[in-house]
Amino acid sequence: MRKLFGFILLGILASAMGCGGSSSSTTHTGTANNVLSVAVDGGPTATQQGGSIYQNGLFASATICAPGSTTNCVTVDHLLVDTGSYGLRILQSEVASLNLPTVNASNGSPAYDCIPFVDGTFVWGPVQTATVTLAGETASNLPIQVISSSAANIPTSCSNGGTNQNTQQLLGSNGMLGVGLEPVDCGTACDPTGGLTSPPTQAYYTCSTSSCSPAFVSVSNQVANPVVLFPIDNNGIIVELPSVSGSAATVTGSLIFGIGTQTNNQFSNAHLFTLACDTFNTSFEGQLFDINSSNCTGPGSFIDSGSNGLYFPDVNSSIPTCPTNTPVGDLSSFYCPTSLLSLSATNEDPNTGFAEATNFSIDNAENLFTNSSTENDAAFSTLGGPEPSGVGFDWGVPFFYGRNVYSAIDGQSVPSGLATPPWWAY
Repeated sequence: MRKLFGFILLGILASAMGCGGSSSSTTHTGTANNVLSVAVDGGPTATQQGGSIYQNGLFASATICAPGSTTNCVTVDHLLVDTGSYGLRILQSEVASLNLPTVNASNGSPAYDCIPFVDGTFVWGPVQTATVTLAGETASNLPIQVISSSAANIPTSCSNGGTNQNTQQLLGSNGMLGVGLEPVDCGTACDPTGGLTSPPTQAYYTCSTSSCSPAFVSVSNQVANPVVLFPIDNNGIIVELPSVSGSAATVTGSLIFGIGTQTNNQFSNAHLFTLACDTFNTSFEGQLFDINSSNCTGPGSFIDSGSNGLYFPDVNSSIPTCPTNTPVGDLSSFYCPTSLLSLSATNEDPNTGFAEATNFSIDNAENLFTNSSTENDAAFSTLGGPEPSGVGFDWGVPFFYGRNVYSAIDGQSVPSGLATPPWWAY
């Protein structure tokens, strides 16, 4: 049993520097070129000897080719679909046979990327170029991060005492498919023309034989959201998942590319939230979680399919967290109330003031993971846990069940009448 906290800190850096009613879910299961099948199925290790179930992990497959080739390709399954990050990050073991070309930093040396997670873990590896196909959509010459199987020479400003998630068992997937609100994973903060006198740490690096140092990488060479490189259907995504009552063994749904670009991705029956620093506000138990838009600091809230639960502060200190020592391991990142809790929070547009209440429930995670009737399930609609200090609501995968969730990408064009991206709608 494990939890990947899929909110990537570098995503906040990118947005900071770059800067109704829920719809019913109608899952598309056809063969449209812009519909990618996704599944909550326990992850790649769920059926392995000694493996574990990745609860609420949303997965998809991609075909990765060497640039310009249609034969030097591999299809990689169980990529974590993450609306809270930007870019494809894939284990070296999955693409080693392709010999992908390297991408250079602005100083002419091969670029390396570091992605730290809120839970203290990180991934590290070189930036390489690939042609990536998702459903019938292809992103050519896409800079991706190849997660290195080696732990040599990782700078301490990247690792920061955390755990390197560089294997399938540790990562719980074969990589991450970041299809969130931004076109690249760092933006002008890492570009040499961005106005900074020194590159940010915990982002891009170049390495000598003995050490690695922070380096600038032009926006065109940064790890990119593959959606923006599609010839069409490149302005956003829609995640469609069916409702889950309690738990389910597996769940299948769709990741639809484009908003208002084809008949199957029209904007309808959803309330739109414009954002501040890629977040909106959430009010819960009398407390407002909002970000300071002038410097992008503070407890903003976000919608994130890379997080496997609903993560939020226990405002009144009334919800017990789970024990560290349980039959299935350390569950202290989850809540364990004595009975099912029925709660409500209100999401608010920080620019227009539009607000909508969201009802949700939180159950005892230890009971869910050890009860004989649910212990082998992969999908849980009542899974949640405490949020780190300084962060608001993380509306993870349980929020997606029974909703069509739209993410419009910053800088892309959307149909007339819709707000300028980035925004969410549901």
